[in-house]
Parts: sequence; C-alpha cells; structure tokens
Amino acid sequence: MDRSKREHKRTERYEGWKTTVASSFEEIESIRPIWEQMQRNEPYPAPDADIDRYLSVIKARGDAVQPSVVLLEHHDRPAAMIIGRLQRHQLKPRVGYQRAFCPRLRCLTVVYGGILGQPGDELCSLLVDELFKQLRHRGIDVIYFNHLRTDTSIYQAVRKTPGFFIRGHFPKVDVHWRMFVPEKIDQFYLARSRGHRHNLRRAMKEFDKISPSESQFTHYTTESEVEDFVRIAADISSKTYQNALGVGLENDEETRTLIRSAAVHGWFDGNILYAGDKPCAFQLGLRYQTIYYMVSIGYDPVFSSYKPGMILFLKVLDSLCDDSSIETIDFYFGDAEYKKRYGTEHWPEACVYIFAPRLYPILINVLCSLVEAVNIGLVYLVNKIGIVNWAKRIWRQRLIQSKRTLKE
Repeated sequence: MDRSKREHKRTERYEGWKTTVASSFEEIESIRPIWEQMQRNEPYPAPDADIDRYLSVIKARGDAVQPSVVLLEHHDRPAAMIIGRLQRHQLKPRVGYQRAFCPRLRCLTVVYGGILGQPGDELCSLLVDELFKQLRHRGIDVIYFNHLRTDTSIYQAVRKTPGFFIRGHFPKVDVHWRMFVPEKIDQFYLARSRGHRHNLRRAMKEFDKISPSESQFTHYTTESEVEDFVRIAADISSKTYQNALGVGLENDEETRTLIRSAAVHGWFDGNILYAGDKPCAFQLGLRYQTIYYMVSIGYDPVFSSYKPGMILFLKVLDSLCDDSSIETIDFYFGDAEYKKRYGTEHWPEACVYIFAPRLYPILINVLCSLVEAVNIGLVYLVNKIGIVNWAKRIWRQRLIQSKRTLKE
C-alpha cells in the first residue's frame, strides 16, 4: 500500500474523532464533569483514577510531576480517557529482591484504573496511536501502565505494539484479589475450615495475653489524626522488609498530604495494633465508594510469633462487617498467602511499558529485558526445587538486616 493510500485510510479511521490533551489544572477542571461521569460508569472504579485523588497526588509531588490526561470523543460524545502524569520514573529490575540497576526516565505514567470508558479493540488501537504521539513529540522516554488487567483489550493492544525493541518484554502477571465482606464476622469464621478457625481463635487468645483487648486497637479517620497515624505507622514500617525494598510507608510531607486529602473526602481509614503499650502493626485503607482498599500494611518482626498482621486484619474486618456501606475488600497489589486464602474474586494484572524509539530508551529496555529473563529462570528453578518460601524468608531477613546495618 503506497503512502497516499495509507494516509487516506488513517484519515477515514479518525473521522469523527476528537482528541483533547489536558496538561494543566485549569484544563483538567474544565473536563471534570466528563471525568466524574466516566468514573461512575466504571465497573471497577479505582481511587487512583478519581479526579480529586489524582489532583492531590500531583499537588503533593510539586513541580516534579505534571498532569497529562487524554480525552477521546466521537462526534462530541466522550468515548475514552487516559489518566496519566508526567514524571521521572525509576525502573527497578530485580533479581529476586535485589535491584540490578535503577535507571530514571522521563515517563508518562498511566495510573491504576486510569483507562476509562471500557474501550473495545478498535478504540484501544486509537488510544495506543495517541500515546505514540506523546512518545514522539513530548520528549517522553517511556509509557508505564500501572497494573493493567490482562483480560482487557487495552492490554492486548499495548502488548501488540509494533517494534520489538520498543515493546516491554516479560511482564510479570500478578493476581489481584478481592474479598466479599460478610454481614457478620461469624460468617467469615464459618466459611473457614475447622482447623483454620481453631488457629485464628488461638492466635487471638495468645495475643490477648500480651495486650488487654480494650486497649490494643486504635482507629483513625479524621484529618486531625493523620499526623499521629503516619508517625506511628512509619516507625513500624521502617522495621519491615517492604521498607528495605523501598515500598514502605514513609513519614514525609507527600505521604501526610495524600492522607490528609483522603481524610477530607472521607476515605481515610488508619488502624494501629498495640502489644501492651508498643505499636506492633498498622493497616492503611481507603474507603472508596463501596470498596475498602487495603493500601499499605506492616508489622514489627519482633512480634511475628503473635501474628500481629493477621490479628489487625481480623479486627478491621470485624469493623467493616458492621458498616453496611462497604461491600468488598480490595487487597491491592502484591502476592500473599492470606489473599489467596480469603479472596473471593480475582483477576490477572501486569505492569507494561512502551519505550520511545530512541537509542537510550531502547538500550534500557534491552537491559531490563535481560534482567527479567534471568529472574524468570531463577523463579522457575526455586519452584522446581521447592524452596520458594525458604528463599523468600532468607532474602527478606537479609534485606532487613542490611537496612539496620546502614542505619547504624
């Protein structure tokens, strides 16, 4: 097909379509009614894609982040929206839990749940074309999609991106779990096996021995309580392997600003568990519409034999059972045995990348792909040998120990 025919076909394809790129707060506010309506129509609305949550994240991060929202309309009717932000993004390819290298690229990050409109195959193709324009004309090195469902048209469109060297390879597929909240906590226990019910109740009794039940659990929801919650939770988080990986909860201005904003909108749900007078576990949640999102959790490993993380989860679940406005717990990102055990609904997700067709981004893509290939081989090996849990435990202990050594 000659060039003129290709251009004619492209013109026909885009006939009736209009693209609007909002890259300032004023432009975003001008499309607020459309954004809010599209968010309400989503079957799985995510708080990260809520306009107020989105704006609070950008404002909290200051000049380092810029808004970038793409709205596609067909004959003046909203059809799809891509909710992203321009920022420096640090890729963190790992072998196990160990970082291989940490390149920083100028990135268009598509937030979790940030593809609105439930686009089909043809519309997703148009969306990917529009994103390619961003790569070519805005000095962007990479587009990062934060946990796309792999059973969606947009995921398939991104994975079929033309060009071997600009397409991200070996995306790690994770299972995203949710749990239906029963009307009474007794229903949760009855759904477990007899042995598991016994273990849960025995753990509760053992914990009661070191902490009076009336003073072991503190719940935070208001803006005035944010400072206390973050201070205590961050101290617990600093002792966890998640913190050693760089994904723990930090007591910094950005974290406090984001949680204060959530509190203003009635979303903030913070919980601290005490062992005697010592804080031993925290759980940060967001109550968004009818869903409780478990955003961040952690416990002090000193108390690990008392299972404080599980104890706190059960106490929060008990409070959610009494709240008729919450129907579901979303376990957010990451793999964990308790999510598989308690989850009642799940789907596959993966983080995917499209790199700019320039030398440096292509080089980074090649290096990241090599590291991921090595990682996949190691995972296969430890699974084959049957030492996955042992390897994870040893590696996490070393991460925590190295973090302590650095502090000393």
